[in-house]
Amino acid sequence: MAESLSTETCDVIVIGCGGFGSSAMFHLAQRGLKVIGIDRFHPPHDRGSSHGETRIIRKAYFEHPSYVPLLHRAWELWEELSASVDERLIEQRDLLIAGPPGSEVIEGARLSARLFGLPMENLTAAEAAIRYPAFRLPEDYAVAIESTSGYLWAERCVASHLSSAASLGAQLRPDETVLSVSPSGAGVQVQTDRGCYSAGAAVVTSGAWTGQLLSDYARHISVLRKTLCWFPTTSENWIRKDRAPLFFVDAPESQFYGIPSVDGETIKVGMHTGGEVVSDPSALSRQVTDEDERPISHFAGKYLEGVKPQASRSVVCMYSMTLDGHFLLDRLPELPIVVAAGFSGHGFKFTSVLGEVAADLVQRGQTGLDIGFLSASRLRAGC
Repeated sequence: MAESLSTETCDVIVIGCGGFGSSAMFHLAQRGLKVIGIDRFHPPHDRGSSHGETRIIRKAYFEHPSYVPLLHRAWELWEELSASVDERLIEQRDLLIAGPPGSEVIEGARLSARLFGLPMENLTAAEAAIRYPAFRLPEDYAVAIESTSGYLWAERCVASHLSSAASLGAQLRPDETVLSVSPSGAGVQVQTDRGCYSAGAAVVTSGAWTGQLLSDYARHISVLRKTLCWFPTTSENWIRKDRAPLFFVDAPESQFYGIPSVDGETIKVGMHTGGEVVSDPSALSRQVTDEDERPISHFAGKYLEGVKPQASRSVVCMYSMTLDGHFLLDRLPELPIVVAAGFSGHGFKFTSVLGEVAADLVQRGQTGLDIGFLSASRLRAGC
C-alpha cells in the first residue's frame, strides 16, 4: 500500500538508476528537464548488472560493426564526465582477443576494425606468448591486439552520473519499488510502494526487472545468473601494462574475459557465455558456490600464467539477454516511454552515450546516432 495518495509531477521519470538510468538522468537534467529517478535499491549497488569494480570498453566490436559509432561517442562522453567530476573513470589498456581459427569473435573484431579504420595487430599464439607471458594459449589460436580499448570504474561511473544529475536538479528516490507504469492523458502515471508520480514521459531501464513492468517484452528478455571471480596473482606480469592486457578468449569451454590487476594482488575473470536462468530476480541466490566458480577456475588454471586458480573473492550479477544478443533501445509507439533493456552482458560501456540517446528519444522521438538495429520492432517481429 502506498504511503501517500498525493501525486508528484515531473517532466521525466527514470525507472532504474544503475549504469543506464544514472546516465539518462544526467542527460535529461542537462537539458533543463525536471527529472526524478526511482530505484528499488540505493545506487550504486550490487543488486543488478552495474557492479564488480570494472568493465571493459572496446571499439573493435565483434558483436556488430554498427556498435562502433556508438562506442566512439561513449568514449568521448566518459572522458567528459571524468573531467567534469575530476575523477578517473576510464583507463586505456590494450585488449587481447584470442580464439581458434575461424572464431566469430576474432573475425568480428577484425571486421569492425577494418570497416572503421581501427588499429589492430594480428599475432600468432607463439608471438603472443613472447610479448605477453601471462597467457598460455593453444598454439593454433589466432590473436588480435586492440589498442582502442580500456576499462571503466563501474561504481564510480554510476555515482558520477548521479551526482552530476543531482547538481542539475534531478532527484533520486532510492529504496522505492515501482509497481506499475500506465498511460495518463498525454503522459504516464507511475505507481510505487510509496506514492504516485505523473510525468510527461518515462525511461524504463530496470534491468532484470524490466519484464515485470513491461509485460509485452517479458518473453523477449531472459535473465541469467552470472559469477565474477578474483584470483590471486603470483607474477608481476599481471600488474604491468606491457605484459598483461585486458583479454577476451573464445575457448572451447566458453567465452571468458578478464581485467589484469588493478590492486596489485588479484585479477578479475568472468565467463561471458552460459548461466542459470533466473525466473525472479528478487529471489536471486547471491551465494557463490563451488559449482559457480569451477569453470572460471578451470579457465584460469589452463590459460593464464602466474595466477592461483582458487578465487579469493566472488560476486553474483545478472545478464538480461535478448534473443539475438543485441540491446533493446526504443521509444514505444503507443506510449511516451523509452525502454532500454536486454544489454546482454555487454552494455555498461555504452551507458554514457545511451543516456544521451534516451534524452533525444524523450525530447524528439529520434536521435542522430544509428540505433535502428536495436529497435523494439525486430523483437516484435520474432527475431
